[in-house]
Amino acid sequence: MKRNFLYLTFFATCLTLFFSCKDHILEDFNADKLTPVTVSAGSVSGTMERDNEKVILHVGVRLSAPATKAFQINLTLNSDTINTLIANNTLQNTVLLPSTLVKVPNVAEVSYGVDSVFFPVQVNLTALEQYYGKKVAVAVSLTDPTKGNQVGSKKTSIIVLDTKSIVKEEEIHYLSIKNGGGGTLNVTRGLNYNVTSAGVTIPLGIVMAGIPGSAFTIKTSVNADTVATLVAQSKLPANTIALTASQYLLDSVINFPGNKSEVAYELSIPWNVMDQNLNNPIAFVISLKSSNKHVLHPVNKMVIVLIDPSVSLDNNSPLTGNGTGLKAEYFKGTQTINEGGRLPDLTRIDPQINFGGWRPFEDADDNWSSRWTGEFFAPVRGEYTFYQTRWDDGARLFINGVTIVNDFTAEWDKPSRTGKIKLERGQWYPIEVHHRENVGGQQAFLEYEVTGAGIGRVVVPKSQLRPAP
Repeated sequence: MKRNFLYLTFFATCLTLFFSCKDHILEDFNADKLTPVTVSAGSVSGTMERDNEKVILHVGVRLSAPATKAFQINLTLNSDTINTLIANNTLQNTVLLPSTLVKVPNVAEVSYGVDSVFFPVQVNLTALEQYYGKKVAVAVSLTDPTKGNQVGSKKTSIIVLDTKSIVKEEEIHYLSIKNGGGGTLNVTRGLNYNVTSAGVTIPLGIVMAGIPGSAFTIKTSVNADTVATLVAQSKLPANTIALTASQYLLDSVINFPGNKSEVAYELSIPWNVMDQNLNNPIAFVISLKSSNKHVLHPVNKMVIVLIDPSVSLDNNSPLTGNGTGLKAEYFKGTQTINEGGRLPDLTRIDPQINFGGWRPFEDADDNWSSRWTGEFFAPVRGEYTFYQTRWDDGARLFINGVTIVNDFTAEWDKPSRTGKIKLERGQWYPIEVHHRENVGGQQAFLEYEVTGAGIGRVVVPKSQLRPAP
């Protein structure tokens, strides 16, 4: 019995000690007993990190006493403060940093036992380049610290950066049009373009100054209204036209790869569009419009592309003219055309010189002459051979003032009545053709061929002939 009593006494003593220890521990760590601290906005530390794309600053937060527990402080950008300081001239030559170019964490983390912390503010280097020569400013406010702590009277850190002290002008990543940027790129025969089977391509290219970094995009634009303005100001030829968007190919978004200083960028125009404007210069005003990174060069971001019609001559596919034929003058009773300045007895438009046994005068089979005048449209570029070999009787042919055939005799169908001349594609050339009818049969067939361009011998078609303007 005595032994049992001793056991109960020992057990009760242990229980008393256990609960006493437990109450003591809870009292020591009771959250209600901890002292809150006051946090205040501090200044930027002297350490700044910078690479080719960003600047990282470390902004301080001061505590009124060491933190008795870990907690968080909310961080927000405060544009109103900067705008007020700029408006009242406290901050001079200073601009507010756009929020898209600044990165601030949502919270500042405070660890147990510390009396100050720092949080990072990351500024996109594009911001410093964009506002080069000015100061840029950003304000960060402390709000709503957790776990019962509070913000003091100094709630906002103001950060002002002098762009010139951080970035050198030669380091600015200016984006420019490589070929002709800042002026006019004259595209003339054999200069500043490449020929393809589909048309012409004009290499423009985009270059970036400074050290390359990560990838980004550029948006471009074409302004047809500016072409009309330049024409009105006599800065472009009077007959210059601007094409519609469906008549050319040009990327409106350029993907600039990382670690590159240059990217290809070209304008393409199909041959059929060039052929529609054989007598008109074509102009484009092309601009770099914006970029999601880096800045556009203030001058070289734009180019005027002026394309001379001569570029079309590099396309040698046959063109069809819009001709109606040649002016024909017939002289009755004479084989010397307008001998003594006499006027023709008959004038008309002949669609072609493609006659066999024809009689311009019902009452005269022989002793007359004829002359055709106007222009010949060269369908291709190359050496042309013209024929008056099927010609009864005398023949003469002049093209662009050059004598091609000159055998105005009473002989007929002579194989020697041919001649060669080099002509350019898509051009109208003066042409004059003579025929002499002595006696006997009457025929006249004006033919040509361009073997180097794949055109076999044919009678000159109506589409390639027109009366003189």
